[in-house]
Amino acid sequence: MSREAWSFALAQEIQGGLISPTILDPVRKDRLLRHASARVKELAAKVLNAGATASRSKVIEDFRPALSLNGDAGRGATVHAKLCAVCHKLGELGNDIGPNLQSVAAHPPEKLIVSILDPNASIEPGYLAYSCTLVGGEELYGIIAAETSNSLVLKMADGKTQTILRSEIASLRSANLSLMPEGLESGMSKQDLADLIAFLRKPAAK
Repeated sequence: MSREAWSFALAQEIQGGLISPTILDPVRKDRLLRHASARVKELAAKVLNAGATASRSKVIEDFRPALSLNGDAGRGATVHAKLCAVCHKLGELGNDIGPNLQSVAAHPPEKLIVSILDPNASIEPGYLAYSCTLVGGEELYGIIAAETSNSLVLKMADGKTQTILRSEIASLRSANLSLMPEGLESGMSKQDLADLIAFLRKPAAK
């Protein structure tokens, strides 16, 4: 994923059936679908079946019945570990990339369902994704964790950070998107969503 040519080759391998798209987590799928390269984005849309993706508002309406289901926080912890922990920390579980989910415990279920299914509806300051191309052609994607006049620190979706000198940067573009990808609903049932919301709203142990 670190070079345009490799990203295109990956999409070609998926198209040819040599690689299953299921090996890609939601963050990497979203990165291909929103790639700065037109050929990567176009092919990814074909092989990842993105062309038929419903609008976020329709997805939210489709999953709204989850709000009337009884959620189980224990099962929700499993959903969190599967879909959210790669970027979000809650208690001792997860990676500290996106906002700590302890901050959402008091949010009403209606707000949480939108935040989960439409992550770009409201992006917290400091969590806007950037695409950074280095002079050697390497491509990085993440949030700016820190910066000075001479360098910046980019935090990627896998939790790794990289300090980059500004002299090494060929281009730096805001994606105007959250690092959190759309499409998490593809890995959830309505009951899973109800369980996840119950887990997120569970008071912290004292």
